[in-house]
Amino acid sequence: MRRQKIYSYLLGIIDAEGCFSVSIKKQDTARFGWVIDPVFHVTQHHSARDVLEDLKSAFNAGRIIPKPGQENLLIFIVDNRRQLVEKVIPFFTRYPLRIKKNDFEIFKEIVEALERKEHGTEDGFKRLVKKARSFKRARKGRYKYSLEDILGTEE
Repeated sequence: MRRQKIYSYLLGIIDAEGCFSVSIKKQDTARFGWVIDPVFHVTQHHSARDVLEDLKSAFNAGRIIPKPGQENLLIFIVDNRRQLVEKVIPFFTRYPLRIKKNDFEIFKEIVEALERKEHGTEDGFKRLVKKARSFKRARKGRYKYSLEDILGTEE
């Protein structure tokens, strides 16, 4: 019962302060010139480091780092794809989110497609880039490159 209460508390924190994101980063050595980079993170004021430590312990994954440019904030981050597959996705499959449920489902679909190496084909790569843009945050225009920049054509 205690574990369930802790997980319920952590789910509330994640629903409020967590983020599932998939960045598209320019990398000349990548097959299509870009990499698809999934990340799960939670940000807290440095005074709440214990909450981030609880997350790190619950997932048995990730790390806690200062938020660049904002010295009073810390980030619990899981950006290792193996940890995302083995720790993060099973956790949220077993303990579903409420508010960020749709973002998690998109994130999960992308990570699992990356595991199946679907990004290795041009069609698969394009599909995953477009799927990454379907996150609420991405739809608000918070990205550096346009689809035309990434895919080479207007989509």
